[in-house]
Amino acid sequence: MSAAPAPPAARERVVPAAVREPAAPTASMARGSAVPFPPAAPARVVVGPPVVRGRAAGDPPPPRATGARRLAADPEAVDAVGEALAALHRGAAPGARVPVVLSAGDYSVHAAGTFAAHCDDPGRRLRPADSVGLEPSGLLRRFTELTGWRGPGYVIAEPAGDGTAALRFARALAAGRAPAVYLCEVLRRPDTGAFWAVAARVRRATTQPPRPDGAPPPFKTPAPADAAAGLDPDTRRRSAVLRAHLRPCPHDPAEEQQ
Repeated sequence: MSAAPAPPAARERVVPAAVREPAAPTASMARGSAVPFPPAAPARVVVGPPVVRGRAAGDPPPPRATGARRLAADPEAVDAVGEALAALHRGAAPGARVPVVLSAGDYSVHAAGTFAAHCDDPGRRLRPADSVGLEPSGLLRRFTELTGWRGPGYVIAEPAGDGTAALRFARALAAGRAPAVYLCEVLRRPDTGAFWAVAARVRRATTQPPRPDGAPPPFKTPAPADAAAGLDPDTRRRSAVLRAHLRPCPHDPAEEQQ
């Protein structure tokens, strides 16, 4: 019986290099065939123990604002952010360029209100320096002075002020470009009006060996009992850093869908 003629060779579709998608990696199999690798699992990201800084009731008044602190809408916010981030950065390798994600919704609202009040005050002369407080990146100057940090830095001011967008962005950075990220929330207490900084290191989770009893290793260590000492209950609930650290799962699917 004669063999059927072989079908004509399929033509290769030429795709311009500018739009060509990279080929999926393959693994060699028996007889020279190849199958694509399964998609890589997303990197697990952990939110470390929080560092909380701020001036509580009864604390001595801060020193008189000078330098970069004097130009901020709230010098105490500069101190809180600088001290919290410096505590996270302590022990870092010289020249380490750890990204900082600053959640500054509360500060931006306060700075805009302060600037508007200055504009509406007929007895006050508006100075060019008054507009400097509108720039939330100035909150990082104290941190720079204390540690020599040189960036990169990102500022997110979201209307809800609960830090969800900043947390989502920090997790994305830690899962991709940077192995570790400093996330710092600037929260204003509704009862005293004082600014507090809640900061944590967001990093990729390290692989842990299996436990002898077969149970999965814990993904996080519990937060210290005094992790949020000085914060009122309302401000604690608004903190995305505290919520993420206390959450037992490595990520929040609801955040990824937003």
